[in-house]
Amino acid sequence: MGSVSQHYFNHPMDLISKSIAGWIAHIATVAGEFWQNLVYADLSLWQVILDIGIVSLVIYLLFSMLKGSRSISILLGLIIMSLFFLVSKALNLLTVGWILDRFFTIFLVSIPIIFQQELRMALERLGNTPFLAGEKNVTLDAMIAEIIESCNFLAQKKEGALIVLRHGIPLKEYIETGTKMDALVSRELLISIFHGKGPLHDGAVIIENNRITAAACILPTSFDNKEKSYGTRHKAAIGLTDHTDASVIVISEERGTISFAKNGRLERDIDAARLQQLLKIVLEPKTRKKRQKKVYRENI
Repeated sequence: MGSVSQHYFNHPMDLISKSIAGWIAHIATVAGEFWQNLVYADLSLWQVILDIGIVSLVIYLLFSMLKGSRSISILLGLIIMSLFFLVSKALNLLTVGWILDRFFTIFLVSIPIIFQQELRMALERLGNTPFLAGEKNVTLDAMIAEIIESCNFLAQKKEGALIVLRHGIPLKEYIETGTKMDALVSRELLISIFHGKGPLHDGAVIIENNRITAAACILPTSFDNKEKSYGTRHKAAIGLTDHTDASVIVISEERGTISFAKNGRLERDIDAARLQQLLKIVLEPKTRKKRQKKVYRENI
């Protein structure tokens, strides 16, 4: 009886061990078949390198696109569900295996809906080609002009404002705290948001891809003792730029001055010409940013 009981309790572990060994053997078989296919295809070395390089680049872009977004949590959840599925197969849990099998089928159909925003960002990056550089430079100059004009107006009226420029790191967690807009950047819209005591004036405007993504967004606040003399908006600008690569324009409500935050550092009391210079530096296309990096460090 003891041997039967011991066999009963060890049986599931034996199944799991056999399942893991089977998966390892399967992976080895697939890898061997893949290598044989490369040999039979009679590909040259540069073709193999190009093929593997393209696949590696796609995987890298996929993870860089998902980095900092909530899609990572979805992927982790899928990995956990996959582990449950493998365990259910190993232990012959028919009901659990059937449910998870149907779940993965539904998920595959729902991928375009779940990852809608990520797919859109990927297509936008794909469309960011050098052939459109001339047109995008014109759009960028127009956006900078609109921002500068609105900042000058708000500073003269002593209306406080926070304008965030998103660069590489996604700011989804902050966008979700505000009101989504998806509107073109314009002097009139920025002024209408921050001028007066409207429902959107208390918070930050986030700009990405030359569009206002959201308004009235809540930003993290820096608690550095060295910044006791700064107001709430300035601390929020320092706090955000210290944790992300974003740039933030701050307009003081008390003094009516313009400040610019980047990399956790704040340059205060700048004029329109200086603001234009800083915006051109941080918003330059990536191919030109490397040349401007030294200039930026010297001037901020």
